[in-house]
Amino acid sequence: MKENVVDILVSVRFWAVVVLLGGMVYLLVYVVRLCAFTFLPADELPFYGSPQPHDDDTLRVAIIGDSWAEYHASLGCDTIFVKKARRITDTPVKCTNRGKGGAMSKEIYYFMFEEKTVESPTAPDRCTQPLIEEHPDYCVVMAGINDCIFQRPLRYFQENYRLILRLLLHNGIRPVVMQMPQVNDIMAIDYKPLLKRTPYHLRALMLGTIDCRVPQYQQALIDMLRETGLKDSVLYVPADRWCKDDWRDTSLFSWDGIHLHLQGYEVLDSCIVSEIVKDYEARRLRH
Repeated sequence: MKENVVDILVSVRFWAVVVLLGGMVYLLVYVVRLCAFTFLPADELPFYGSPQPHDDDTLRVAIIGDSWAEYHASLGCDTIFVKKARRITDTPVKCTNRGKGGAMSKEIYYFMFEEKTVESPTAPDRCTQPLIEEHPDYCVVMAGINDCIFQRPLRYFQENYRLILRLLLHNGIRPVVMQMPQVNDIMAIDYKPLLKRTPYHLRALMLGTIDCRVPQYQQALIDMLRETGLKDSVLYVPADRWCKDDWRDTSLFSWDGIHLHLQGYEVLDSCIVSEIVKDYEARRLRH
């Protein structure tokens, strides 16, 4: 009799553990899938502004995006950008800049709309709508590295980037699409403590982005430009045009392998300036 009771208790405990573990797994999957809704691309917002060229002969360039754009401003690279431009063109050049560290493509798109950023007390520092309303000739878009680091779905990245380009083109601004270089996308997550990096890996596993790294996002951007027919409307700058190596090139990248230091920005700006001036003068000749 006692043996039967013991067997029953063991069986109950076993099934209780099975049910508990099963419930935890189900709850985890449910929560992750629920969170996945936050990884849907941005909703397209109504256009504002219209193609309205500025009334002087200054070549105006805006730079928007993530920490690459933010550091470009904080390191004083806007001034460096203008100086480099003056060496190769007689046209007056003005560079304006605004970015936010950690911003993903979805946030960068929403930052282009004032009403989407007023909820934050630092919104005026993030909103890029004033830059767009100045109708620059070109807008350099620095976006995608955070999407890659935190392994957002490729479609999320593609759609948000497409929306950014559509708004710029609506305002008669030629987007400068920078292909992201080979940054150290592993360090940002895998160097975190286990309890902090595990949720990222679980989420990526559920979203099917566990194997998505820089090359996949590079190709996704090219595919989006081709599929949408936007390739001929933008100035596309391949990464290898200024960055011949990867994040281990200490002449360009800082210690984290993700951000550029000042010398890196000088190399990047030399490339961007050259590409913009060449494109600008060719377009002026055609018109």
